[in-house]
Amino acid sequence: MPPVTSDNDLPKLLNTPTKQVKRIKKLVSEHLGSASKRVDRPPMQGIFSRTFFQLDVDAFVVAKGALDRVVPDVMALHDDELEKYGVWAYSLERLPGQVWVHGVAGKGGEGRIAINKSLGRVLPKGYLADNSGDAVATKVRPHIEAILASPLDEVATYRPLLQGLLDKLDDLGKLPLWVSHYDLNDVNVLIDESCGVTGLIDWELSTPKPFATGLFAGMTQQTRGMLEKNIDLVQDAVILGTLLDSFF
Repeated sequence: MPPVTSDNDLPKLLNTPTKQVKRIKKLVSEHLGSASKRVDRPPMQGIFSRTFFQLDVDAFVVAKGALDRVVPDVMALHDDELEKYGVWAYSLERLPGQVWVHGVAGKGGEGRIAINKSLGRVLPKGYLADNSGDAVATKVRPHIEAILASPLDEVATYRPLLQGLLDKLDDLGKLPLWVSHYDLNDVNVLIDESCGVTGLIDWELSTPKPFATGLFAGMTQQTRGMLEKNIDLVQDAVILGTLLDSFF
C-alpha cells in the first residue's frame, strides 16, 4: 500500500468515513458478536500514526499475561477483503487515563517522581523466566549481527561495544527473561489524576529480553542471588537494551 496521509489514500472500500463505519459495524458483528448502534472516534491515546504492517498480537498477549490490567486486550479481526488490499483490522481495549505528557502538565517534578514510582511498582511484574537463552539466540544475536553488518556511519562509533556485547551473549542469556517495551515514553504511558500508571500502550515491535534492574518480586531466590553476584552483567544488559532500541 502507498503512503497513507488521508482517507483518499485508502482502498476504495475504506476511502470515506461512511464506508469505514459500515466496515467497523460488520467486523464488530462478525467477531465480537454484538451490534454497533454508533461509532465514535475516541480521544487519542499516544501519537496517531498509520501502521503499515500487521501487528504482532503475541507481543500484547505476553505483556498482558505478565502485567495484566495495564496492557490492553487486542484481537485480530480477520477480513479477507481488507487483507487483499494490505489492510488489517484489530480490536484494542481502551484503557483509562491520559497520556503521561498531558496528564503531568502543571504538576512539576513531584508529578514525574510519582509516575516513576508507579512504574517501579508496575514493571517488576514483567518477570517471565529465570533465563533468557532462547530470546538471546533468536532475537538478540541476529539483531546485533544485523547492526554490525550495517554500513551506516552511525554504527561505527558503537561497533567495538557491540562486538563486546556479542561476545558476552552466552552469559547474558543467563539473566532473567523480562517483558520489554520497545517504545516506553511519555506518550505510551497512561496515568490517572494522582499520576499513577493506568496503562502501557503500543506494544507492537516489543519482545521479551534479558533484563534485570533490582530484586523484584516474582524472581526466585536463586535468581536474585545470581544477579547480586553479576551486577556488571546486569549493567551490560541495560547497555545492550539501549543499543538495540537505538538501531532497530
